[in-house]
Amino acid sequence: MIEQIQQFFKDPAKMTRLTVICFFVMVFFTAYQLFRLSDDLVYDGGMIDSHRAGGVYSKLFIVVGLALAFCYAAIHYLQLSKKEVIVYLDKKIEDSLGQQADGKENTQNSFNANLLREAIKKAKTTEEKWQDGLNQLCNQMNAGQGALYVVNTKGNKKTIELKSGYALVLGEDEETPSFDLGEGLIGQVAVSGKSLYLDELPEGYAARVESGLGSSLPKFLFILPVRKENEIIGVVELALFSPLSDAERKQAQEAGNILAEIS
Repeated sequence: MIEQIQQFFKDPAKMTRLTVICFFVMVFFTAYQLFRLSDDLVYDGGMIDSHRAGGVYSKLFIVVGLALAFCYAAIHYLQLSKKEVIVYLDKKIEDSLGQQADGKENTQNSFNANLLREAIKKAKTTEEKWQDGLNQLCNQMNAGQGALYVVNTKGNKKTIELKSGYALVLGEDEETPSFDLGEGLIGQVAVSGKSLYLDELPEGYAARVESGLGSSLPKFLFILPVRKENEIIGVVELALFSPLSDAERKQAQEAGNILAEIS
């Protein structure tokens, strides 16, 4: 109970409401006492005729009324000033965020498609092209982990299998990841041809990225189709530590189109 009372007095909003309520209670109480004043002077004070004091009553009513009106105006002005300060602070925060967004937008334009094409051209085999292209993409997008899946056809069945990985470690006895079309997030993107962006990864979905200085767990996931003309030939999966803007996702999709030129 004591803790609740302490928390109540520490809350400025609740204290403001309490102050306003107390003010109006005192207004009604003062008005009641003023209207009772003439009778109190007669019955309790012994005044024979209270009508002669009409001018005094009027002056007292005016003074008290002006004092209460002034108090109300002061409270109202403080409330308006508080709102103006909050709006002003919100505006400053909004402007600051806008400047940060502009700065980030400038850094987003640093994606270089030519570097990706050059990395692919330097590789000799198709597998090396896939791997070097994925490495370049992950480096430019600051991805912690990356995976490139390619659609394979066996008879009448199509599957999508891992072709290249970036900072992706598989166990010795672990099979190469493979999905049927429509299975899991990778299979869904391969079927729909639409990219998928998750800003909250489920626990245990991504492996920790480890280095000599420690390890960290990615928080964001972007899965995009690799499209050649109207056919989905693969899927790229990027696990990231920071969110991607719309412009960055478009750039990643552009990179996916370049990767599609390998096959």
